[in-house]
Amino acid sequence: MLDFFEFSNEMLCVADSRGYFVRLNQAWTKILGWSVEELVSRPYVEFVHPDDTQATRREAELLLSGTHETISFENRYRSKDGSYRWLAWYAKLDSGSNQLVAAARDITEQKLQAEALRESEERFVAFMNNSPAIAWAKDEQGRIVYFNKAYEDRFQIRLAEWRGKTDCDLWPVEIARQFRETDIKVLASGVPVAALQDSQMADGRHASWMSVKFPYRDRYGNHYVGGIGIDITDLKRVEAELTSERQLLRNLIEVQENEKQFLCHEFHDGLIQYAVGSLMLLESCRRHHLPSEDLAVIEKAIDNLRKGIEDGRRTIRGIRPAVLDDDSSLQAAIEDLIQHLAPSEMLVTCKCDSEIGQLPEMIQTTVYRVIQEALNNARKHSGTDVVRIKVRKDGGNLHLEIQDFGRGFDVASARQRGFGLRGMSERVRLLGGECVIESQLDEGTRIVVRLPITATDNES
Repeated sequence: MLDFFEFSNEMLCVADSRGYFVRLNQAWTKILGWSVEELVSRPYVEFVHPDDTQATRREAELLLSGTHETISFENRYRSKDGSYRWLAWYAKLDSGSNQLVAAARDITEQKLQAEALRESEERFVAFMNNSPAIAWAKDEQGRIVYFNKAYEDRFQIRLAEWRGKTDCDLWPVEIARQFRETDIKVLASGVPVAALQDSQMADGRHASWMSVKFPYRDRYGNHYVGGIGIDITDLKRVEAELTSERQLLRNLIEVQENEKQFLCHEFHDGLIQYAVGSLMLLESCRRHHLPSEDLAVIEKAIDNLRKGIEDGRRTIRGIRPAVLDDDSSLQAAIEDLIQHLAPSEMLVTCKCDSEIGQLPEMIQTTVYRVIQEALNNARKHSGTDVVRIKVRKDGGNLHLEIQDFGRGFDVASARQRGFGLRGMSERVRLLGGECVIESQLDEGTRIVVRLPITATDNES
């Protein structure tokens, strides 16, 4: 008996009826750090956590009063280092000596694990009940075992009434079949599956969902399918409206460019041609012997016609130059723009990738308009004397970079003041591209454009 008491892994002790330790084994030292000598003849409640002292005394009184033959309870005991450990007690009264004989087992780790589990469950419930996303879980047979508050509110059902039912009880047959097929796929593969799905409730309501289904197991090894879904019905509606608006804007820009082309042709083939014809007739009149007064009038008319023809051609070039409509390369169009737009005091260089080849009309027009707006801004506002243009092709994308070294500006405020930068960005966006405008005061401006060539070509 002595060997068992001394060498047991459990904490064994004997206390008298006053509550003082009489005997303890070495397990107390291993677990709590106290030596036997430090504990003997001291009251055991001295080492009990203050919050557990009253309950510990009450348990001991049950034995001493004879009300109970044995008791079992839990409390916290102070270690020598000042920390507390949870102990599970089993005690009885030795009627012969009127002493309490007790055995204690350290359950601190179990308590910590249980507390962590409880906190985890509380977090899970808090997250699930406050999440805007719906969440659910089903067992291997497809029976509902869980759904959260958002699910209950969205479909006006309660878990207590639907636990154990299947999708067939909630959804139309075809949709329930699709859900079940996905569940089986998740269970078989053991990996999550993401999907975009349209659903219709039994009452006819429609919704679009972005969902993720995933497999999991409980501690007994049972398999389940969990799911999280976000209602994207409004998002898809807005996306469809934006797509429609985007197409409308693209059509408007295309119509606008066609109208510009028509007007330019009408000016060039009509008004300017008539003016050129009149100029030639007047020039031929100078060969005749006419009074000096008439010759002066003719010279004045010839001068006015020449100015008008030049202004007309300059106007046509500003509206839509012919180089955009005569199957010229993008590089030729850019060089033509530089030649007629850049002032003599500003050096504009263009490095164009020779591998670009022929581009869709909308892309060529968009690049031309972006460069045109950038050069206009540089000429009017930047004060720069150098502008560098780079155009290259990378896979299915066309990259354009325009950089000046002028005074720079605040991009955000400039976007609010005028339509130039916004129009530039909008043209690029409508073709599925990106336009980044960077500028810092006294450091210049850099415009970077990416346009998807293949996608745009297909769309056109």
